[in-house]
Amino acid sequence: MLAGKPPDRHCLSLSPLMSPLVRCLLNAGLGLLLTTGGVLAADRPSPDVVIVFSPGEDSVAAADLPTLEQLSADAKSGEGKWISLEAYADDQGSRELNLALAQRRVDDVSHHLVSLGFPANRIRGTSYGDEHMDRNDLPMRRVEIRIKRLRH
Repeated sequence: MLAGKPPDRHCLSLSPLMSPLVRCLLNAGLGLLLTTGGVLAADRPSPDVVIVFSPGEDSVAAADLPTLEQLSADAKSGEGKWISLEAYADDQGSRELNLALAQRRVDDVSHHLVSLGFPANRIRGTSYGDEHMDRNDLPMRRVEIRIKRLRH
């Protein structure tokens, strides 16, 4: 990661354009964090997009909407795609409050994707709260978004 603190807003992964090593690039004007398409612990692929939230917030910021629009367009292109949402909160507050906050974040991101024309029945969301924080290179308050293919 480059010197400085991680951005407080959204993150975007450009897997095809970067090397397999995890690298971060902070663009102060847009608050973008660029990561690679490497593989996470437990053999999970890196997210296609990560939306980062301010403390206690559960609404997608206006600055993140173009990112969701592009993601929705990518996911709608071609057949048999679905979207996985995994939400996390920081470790402030109780487990129950963090799970509820993370779920509201999943719900808000899902709502935006559906409003952009992506079918609700092809979105799956999981709320982890402050649990399963296996990525040290991403902010804690986030929703990881992955576009996946349906298996036949």
